[in-house]
Amino acid sequence: MTQEEANNGNRLIENLMGSTIKIDQEDVKDIPLAFLAVEDMKFHESWKWLMPVVTKVEEDLGYSVLIQDNFCRVIVDEDTGYEHEGESKLDAVWHAITACLDSEL
Repeated sequence: MTQEEANNGNRLIENLMGSTIKIDQEDVKDIPLAFLAVEDMKFHESWKWLMPVVTKVEEDLGYSVLIQDNFCRVIVDEDTGYEHEGESKLDAVWHAITACLDSEL
């Protein structure tokens, strides 16, 4: 993935998440997105960053996120879904979610 692709996808996620990512872990503080450059966002590199996004997609948007091995499918409704098979599980989830957000937002 190029830095430009990562930046574009992370910008889509930032628009969904708002100014802060809430992380429910004692050793990690909430991440204030408003003060970060898009190049410093790690949604494409870290489960700690990406899992709150998966939760928001499922709970707030009402979509289903199915993850198996290095494959992810985001199901919007019975006629619409976004899927990606990646080099890793993280890669697959990031790409499927950003494809969904690119179409939906």
